[in-house]
Amino acid sequence: MLKVSVIMPVYNSEEYLSKAVDSVLAQEFDGFELILVDDGSPDGSGAICDAYAAKDSRVRVIHKKNGGICSARNAALDVAQGEYTAFCDNDDEYLPGLLADNYKLAKEHDVDLMRYAKIKRVVKDNGKMWEIVYPIKDEFIERSEYAEHFLNIRKENTVWTGLFKRSLIEEYHIRFNEHFKHGSEDQDFNLKVLKKSNRLGFNSKAYYAWTQRDAHSTSRSFHQDFLVKNRRINMKSEYEFITETCEDRVDNYEKNRFLTTAYVYPVIDYMAIGGVMTEKEKMVELEKMRRTPLFDEKLSKDTARKLRKENLRIYLTAKLFYERRYKALILMLDKGTKILGLFRFKKQR
Repeated sequence: MLKVSVIMPVYNSEEYLSKAVDSVLAQEFDGFELILVDDGSPDGSGAICDAYAAKDSRVRVIHKKNGGICSARNAALDVAQGEYTAFCDNDDEYLPGLLADNYKLAKEHDVDLMRYAKIKRVVKDNGKMWEIVYPIKDEFIERSEYAEHFLNIRKENTVWTGLFKRSLIEEYHIRFNEHFKHGSEDQDFNLKVLKKSNRLGFNSKAYYAWTQRDAHSTSRSFHQDFLVKNRRINMKSEYEFITETCEDRVDNYEKNRFLTTAYVYPVIDYMAIGGVMTEKEKMVELEKMRRTPLFDEKLSKDTARKLRKENLRIYLTAKLFYERRYKALILMLDKGTKILGLFRFKKQR
């Protein structure tokens, strides 16, 4: 059996694809396959995939009609042969040691998911680049301990920062929900895995470089469907993870800190895209979120005190959200995001 199957969905990425593929093939690790899924790319990406397969036996190529990233990843999951499955986007990079180091840890500790840290690279149109590392703690966690380690477990919501045990994925036929067309599909997949897992591993070293380009960020388009699926699917699944998998024992401060950064922030940021939603529509959407069982009836005094001491921005966001002061919340985050965007990245090249 192969040790790891690396899945890379490919679409219109001829400019960056070779760098991504080369970073995977350069891994000093035996026993892995790279499955490139050409999702009906109209540019030269498909030909680049075929060229790699022709010269490297570790590369397999699937050509399919365009169906989106979830469909592409599922096509690869259906044929993957590795003991563990990993993911890489077609414009990102694997850093040295990703497969060797994390497969060794996954095997030694028999984990269902081996998580590792990532670096975010923000590339501006003028060529400047900023980097920031998203840290996680080194630890191995049994299912009975998930509640005590909730923040570390839920800190990462992407699929490219983990090795997933394929036997668990196949036992429960976990796949990407192809109804997600505009984001949040990784969050859904991760929660499905977490709810069925029994043991998790975390490696604090950064092995994955995620690149965010100015051109991509400014070309984002708004889709109401994103908000609906995030609320009806991901928030419901998150609630089940907290109340069932973690047996409703998650510390209230940790829960609300996470919910604020993982749900409230992103939704308000998303609603600002393109100036499509009116202020009233944004307030209605926030109220729908507020009414879900994922959020408490009110923010406890103890949690509010800890949030205020730890992070003023998170505290104010949670406080305004729980008090249903949506107009002030939207104004604060909209203006604050623009200002923070000028200073938030620590390293410049």
